[in-house]
Amino acid sequence: MKIFPLGISCLSAWLSTQPALAQRIETTPERLEQVRTWLREKREPFYTYWQDAKKEGSVAFSKKHRPSANTNPLTYHQYVNAQGSVARILAYWWQLERNEEAAQTAIALLDSWASHQPLPGTNLDSKIRFPNAGMDVARGTLPFVVTYDLLHDLPEMTTERKARIEHWFRELSKVVEEGIRRWEENDDFGKQRFQNHHVSHVLGLAIFGTALNDREMVQFALDSPENPKDFKELIAGIILMPTDKPHYGRRGKPLHAGEIQDRYRTDTGAGLTYCHLSMTMLLYAAEVFTRFTGEDYVNWKAPGGEHLQLPFTFYSDFFRTRSATLHGGYYHRDQRMISRPEPFFGIFEVALHHWPDTPNLRAMVRHLHRAKTPRTWLSYYGLPLLTHGVAKP
Repeated sequence: MKIFPLGISCLSAWLSTQPALAQRIETTPERLEQVRTWLREKREPFYTYWQDAKKEGSVAFSKKHRPSANTNPLTYHQYVNAQGSVARILAYWWQLERNEEAAQTAIALLDSWASHQPLPGTNLDSKIRFPNAGMDVARGTLPFVVTYDLLHDLPEMTTERKARIEHWFRELSKVVEEGIRRWEENDDFGKQRFQNHHVSHVLGLAIFGTALNDREMVQFALDSPENPKDFKELIAGIILMPTDKPHYGRRGKPLHAGEIQDRYRTDTGAGLTYCHLSMTMLLYAAEVFTRFTGEDYVNWKAPGGEHLQLPFTFYSDFFRTRSATLHGGYYHRDQRMISRPEPFFGIFEVALHHWPDTPNLRAMVRHLHRAKTPRTWLSYYGLPLLTHGVAKP
């Protein structure tokens, strides 16, 4: 069967004349080439991890996926994230093994969402999860944005398809922008000045802006007087230092640099969960900003000394030991969650990639069964071991 318009043999010839695809959302061409080498060598734990990932992606070859235009933002998140996650694995399958069926299936699945009317995610009911719509759209659609980034330059991604997909992304970005307005106009829904919703909005505009090559949108998310909670303001406001006073909920004195404002969610046994969420999305956004601008935002430091390495260093101990009573016991209510932290492990592969000499992070990754670390939306990265994992932690 001829999968691409150019035909299989012509596709190979076409590839030989093309420059490396300039991925900017989740990985780089250089990293993908390194992973291809490791997979050819059957280097562990990367090889076993990838074989398991392909099993997840292969269900798309026989299963009929349908887009959802449900008006409930959470339902949209669940459906788009599940199908986008499959498409993202298929896109990596193309990148790592040149599997043309995987590429075609991923592109067709993405295009089916972008072609659906009404456009999924753009017709959400404002009476349902009013504060959450921007967050749900940003987080849920991320895997499809990565899919587009990975497959953007293939001939099967026709001009017409690109136009449909980019129009969908543009419309979804408006939902995220509306989310920013809702939070600002409603006094951050109970004076929650810095927390995971704000980070979701920044992440959403970072990925949509990059996919659309919209410098104005990216700048608005990164650093803009018109954005009340841009990336730089979030780094300064959401990461706590020892002399700070948490702004909401259970206030107990921060004992260590790097705690996250979402810590107050420990009232309901979810403080560590939400701190993980905010710092994960911040790191993801920082990588996107770094690739798009050429400046290092992963290691950007706010005037008060706040920077991303601090929370990853601090919180890794909780996840490694599975103990919520560390560092003064503030998070003790989270013990039930931290007893089974596997869905949260993947992000520490990314953290160690950026800060390889940090003892806490090295200990954390050595603790993992790396080949079997769950691939879950809670790490946001689709294949963190492949896109970021170091060879020898």
